[in-house]
Amino acid sequence: MYPAKLHTRQSPARHHLRALAAAAGLGVAAWCGTGIAHANPDHEREACALMDDSASAIHFGYGTSTPQYAYAVLSAEMPADVAAQVVSAATRNHCPSHAAELPPGWR
Repeated sequence: MYPAKLHTRQSPARHHLRALAAAAGLGVAAWCGTGIAHANPDHEREACALMDDSASAIHFGYGTSTPQYAYAVLSAEMPADVAAQVVSAATRNHCPSHAAELPPGWR
C-alpha cells in the first residue's frame, strides 16, 4: 500500500469508539430530559390555592385578577414561562372554575 492511502483506513476500534460515544450521548440526553416543561401537580394545586385566595390578591394590588396574582407568586419560584404554563395547566386539570379569568392568550 502507498502511504497516501493509509490515512483513509480506520481501525475497527475507532468505529466502536464512535458507537460508544453516540450511545453515551443518547443516554445523557435521556437522563437530562427533553427540555419540555411539564407542570408539576403540586405546583398546579398551589396555583389553584393562590387563585382561590382573592383576599391576598386584592391586598397585593391585583384586584380580582387572581390568575395574575398566582402567576406573580409562582414566577418568583420558577421561570416566568413555566409559571404561566403551571397556571394554565392548573385551570385545565384542577380548578376549571378559574379558566374564564385567564387572559385570552393563556386559554
